[in-house]
Amino acid sequence: MDSSKLNLSADGKTLYEVYDVDNLIIPEGVTKIDKCAASQRSIETVEIPDSVEEIGKEAFRICKSLQTVIIGAGVKKMGAEAFAGCDCLNSVTIKEGCKVIGESAFYKDVALEKITLPESLTKIGKAAFQSTSLAEVRIPANVKTIGADAFNVRKIEGKTGPSVLKTIEFALGSKLTAIEENAFKDASIETLVLPDKLQTIGDFAFAGCKNLKSIHIPASLIEMGIKPFDGCTALTEITIDPANPAFVLQDGKLFTKDMKKQKI
Repeated sequence: MDSSKLNLSADGKTLYEVYDVDNLIIPEGVTKIDKCAASQRSIETVEIPDSVEEIGKEAFRICKSLQTVIIGAGVKKMGAEAFAGCDCLNSVTIKEGCKVIGESAFYKDVALEKITLPESLTKIGKAAFQSTSLAEVRIPANVKTIGADAFNVRKIEGKTGPSVLKTIEFALGSKLTAIEENAFKDASIETLVLPDKLQTIGDFAFAGCKNLKSIHIPASLIEMGIKPFDGCTALTEITIDPANPAFVLQDGKLFTKDMKKQKI
């Protein structure tokens, strides 16, 4: 990599700015990519080494030519909109070791159809994959929180049809405790088996999932927000773990234990 294309700190640990370059290979030893360091550059590929611990806010935002990204294993913090608005981005590799996908990290990356999330991941930030074209997603076992709108993939400018997200899989042994509001809104899933440690589902989390036919409520689930399954018009099969302390089924509908609020 031509060092004249990079503005680095004196110790070589912080990347302040990237000048126009087609294929960006960040040098080993860099630990931080600064805010907006490569925003709106004509980069086609980015390779981030394992030494990088922090990707700054909007670091690669609106890189319209960017197609391929490799994110190293050392990333502990990913700033908001780090790769947002990269219209051509269709290949993202996140190495094992990465723990956090930041807020709106891949927001409006409309060409992104598939991604493999590492088992090391513990948090998926708010709107991380909103307005992408993901058809399937597997949530690794170590993820504890899925942020609001994280996989709300329908809201793409110029597209008004249903979401292409047809498969949501939670890994065996999932530690997931919270799915926040609108997280999977308008997905095209047909079945939903929630993980055994899930405690809360936020407002409208699965609203508009018009193809959803069946759902199982685990014993761990104790809180649901406003209309989490609103508009799930095909939903005909609801089962609930007998040990669940918060909800009951009556006439095929899900109520809070005191029968005061209908949830499904």
